[in-house]
Order: sequence, then C-alpha cells, then structure tokens
Amino acid sequence: MSAKRMPLSLVVLALSLTLLWATAGCEREGKKAQVVTPRATVVTLGEITARRVENVLNQVGTISSPKMVTIRSEIAAPVEEILFQEGAEVKRGKLLVKLDAAKVRADMRNLQQRINQLKIRLAHQKRNLERNKPLVKDKLVSQMKYDDLETEIALAKAALAQAQADMARQKEMLADTEIRAPFDGVVGSKNLSVGDYLKAGEPVVKVVSLNPLEMEFSVPERFKAGVFQGQEVRIFTVAYPGRKFTGKVSFISPVVDSHNRSFKVKAMVDNDPHLLNPGMFGRLKVTVDVRENAMCAPWASIIQTEKETYIYLVEDGKAKKVPVSLGHIENHWAEIVHPPLKAGSKVILEGKFMVKDGGQVRQAEAKDQGETAGGQAGK
Repeated sequence: MSAKRMPLSLVVLALSLTLLWATAGCEREGKKAQVVTPRATVVTLGEITARRVENVLNQVGTISSPKMVTIRSEIAAPVEEILFQEGAEVKRGKLLVKLDAAKVRADMRNLQQRINQLKIRLAHQKRNLERNKPLVKDKLVSQMKYDDLETEIALAKAALAQAQADMARQKEMLADTEIRAPFDGVVGSKNLSVGDYLKAGEPVVKVVSLNPLEMEFSVPERFKAGVFQGQEVRIFTVAYPGRKFTGKVSFISPVVDSHNRSFKVKAMVDNDPHLLNPGMFGRLKVTVDVRENAMCAPWASIIQTEKETYIYLVEDGKAKKVPVSLGHIENHWAEIVHPPLKAGSKVILEGKFMVKDGGQVRQAEAKDQGETAGGQAGK
C-alpha cells in the first residue's frame, strides 16, 4: 500500500505518538534542571574562636588547724590558779594555769641539803686520800686501806651526781607547775576549777592556732602534672556564701593511693580575720591546666547523638560535616580538641538540623530570621 493511499486514522495516530514523546522529553529535561540547581538552606552562622581555657578541679574537704593541741599536766598536783579566759587569744609563753608547787619545793629543799652533805663528805674523803698517799709509799698505810679510800670517794661522787640529777628533775617539775601556751592561738573551754587535783597526763586546756589554717583534699592521679607547691587555691564555705578565701598548696603526697587512684594535697589558707574555724566543710577550686589559644566553637553549633558529636562548617557556600572531640565546656561554648580548626572558621548555629553534608547554604538576612528560627524549632 502506498503512502498516498494511507488511511487518515493511521496518520493521526502517528502524530499523537510523536507529540507524547516530545512532551515526556520536555518534562525529563525540566526535572533534571531542578536537581542541578537546588535551593540553598537558610542558616545563621557563628565562628570558631581562640580562647584561654582553664581546667578547674572542684573538690571538697574539711578545714583544720596545723597547730592544735590539748595541753596535759606533766605532774600530779592541785590547781592553784587559772589565768585564762575561754576563747581568748593568747601569745606563746602566756601563763594559763598554776599548780600547787609546795610539795615540789619541799622536795627540792631536802635534795639541796643532801647535796650539801655529799659535797662536804667528798671534800673530807679527798683530803684524807691526799694525806695517806705518801704513807703508802713509806708502807706506813696498807695499799688495801688506800684503795678503800679511793672507792669511798668514787661512791660519794656517784651519790652526789644522783642527787644533782634528782634536783634537775625537781626543777623541771617546778617549771611544770606553770602551764603555758606553746604557741600563739586561741584557748578552748575551761573544764577545771581551782582546787581540782590533776593527775599526770590529765587534760588541762586546748589551744588552737587559727592562722593559717589548712585544708586537705584528694586529687585524681591524672591531674598530677597540674599540681605544684605554692599553687593558688580558692576556698568557699556555706558560712560565707559568695566569699572567696585564698590558699596555697603546701604539701603534695609522694604516694598515690592504689585503691582510688588519687593522692593527698594540703593547702595553707590565710585566715587573718579569723573568720574560718577548724572543722568547717569547704569547697575548693584549683586550676590544674591552662591552654592558651584553644579553638572553641559556640555551644549552639554542637550536635550530639548517641553515636557521634559533630559540627557543620561552611566552606564555599556548602555545609561540611566535621566530627569533633570536645574538651572543656562552658555555658555558651565548647573546646574542640580534635580535629585542628582555624580561628574565624564559620560554623552553622541555627538551621544545623536542616542541612546535609555538602548541601548549599546561605546566611540568613534579617527577613529570614523568623523562618530559620521557626524551622529550627520545628526540628
């Protein structure tokens, strides 16, 4: 059959198929163009900044006094006089209590008499020995008698030495009847009265030094390199809310406790106004590490999931997902330990949940702020 004689219906069908093919091709081209030029996500941006980062160790402890002693009686004697007021400040050497020394003085008088007698006897025996020395050479006195004279002198010397030692002990006991403050401090409560009989070793009064005071605390071994002698510490107590007391590290234990992997540290605390007291509970802060120019990101840019922590940097108008390791964290920013970042790098704040790695982004203008915030809240 020739083309000239082709039925009209076939011609119409061919034209319709051609038209459908052309229309489908145009639709495919339009979709392809839409994928190539996606719409950029509107975001707000922040910056990576360089900061001085301090690692501050927060610990607790009890305030104590490095000089706190309960004075005890060295001898047995009655209380003769009490010369201190409860809670009063005293200086070193201040007389606090006098004990009755009558018996001690009587014993000293008896000892002095014995010493005098022994000295007289020894002097006589020495003269007698000198007189007999030439007689021994002439054999007018036996050697045995002469040796006995020397023995008597030796015994007299020993008795005199013992008496003199007893006298020294009595003098010490006499000094012990006067109980004095061993250092500058504050005396405690008065728990005795005049006439009370004190036995040797019985407590008399407590004396406490209030300046400086001391605070002991534990430091985990991982911070060992950050603690050193003379390091400043800050101490806070519930008794004085908001007030800071300053101290310095005075002792670092040379041994790490193998059970809790920490070591003991002591800090001396200046307490010149005597506001603090031994036994108080305190919170202590000490800076154990300082990093100058640490790279930090705004906290609003941090995304944390169960599997990873990351941020979105903006480079050439595109979002770049960067997994990060965080260090020190404050209220509004976080230290980026890894990877190394540059100060001034742009990070996405609002809109970070709407972008994808490699996706186009543009910074929000004033008219876009509400839209971006709304999208962020919706996420």
